[in-house]
Amino acid sequence: MAAAENRKQRMEKEFDYRVLQHGVSSGRLKIFTDFRVFNQGHSPTYSPWDNVAPLLVLVLVSLALLVLVGIIVGVLALVLSVVLYAFLIRIWVMHRLHERTRQAMMQNLYNWELLWGMGGVVLANERTGQMCHAPGGNWRTFVVNGLADIASALRGDADMANLREQGSMNRGDGR
Repeated sequence: MAAAENRKQRMEKEFDYRVLQHGVSSGRLKIFTDFRVFNQGHSPTYSPWDNVAPLLVLVLVSLALLVLVGIIVGVLALVLSVVLYAFLIRIWVMHRLHERTRQAMMQNLYNWELLWGMGGVVLANERTGQMCHAPGGNWRTFVVNGLADIASALRGDADMANLREQGSMNRGDGR
């Protein structure tokens, strides 16, 4: 009996996740991520290369200019590198991390629950303006209540699939 209840709860959670996926893909739900939470080594979506490689290239180019052209050009290149890193590269890293995190969240329920549990995620309903913050917010209630039309449409599809399956089993003809 407990196994049947666990299976039922898991199926309900998977259904709520499907509603979430439809809400995000239709643009009715937006996902916002906190760069500070996910840009750390313990985050599964963290990429050290996104953080280190651009900085390393800028410093090496500045150093090369310092040696090859002169100290003034090298120092100016280093100052320009700092400005580029602060205002362009850091924004690029934030964008890449957000997209990587969002894609991982939309891949499967396991990833969603893992990343939601880390915090630093906000779900926003575009129509109502309501928000649900991770990890304390109940994303399942937020999604099903905020996207009741999608949930009922998906539930209708699931009910139709069950009826078709039951009909073919009852006929016994495999159609």
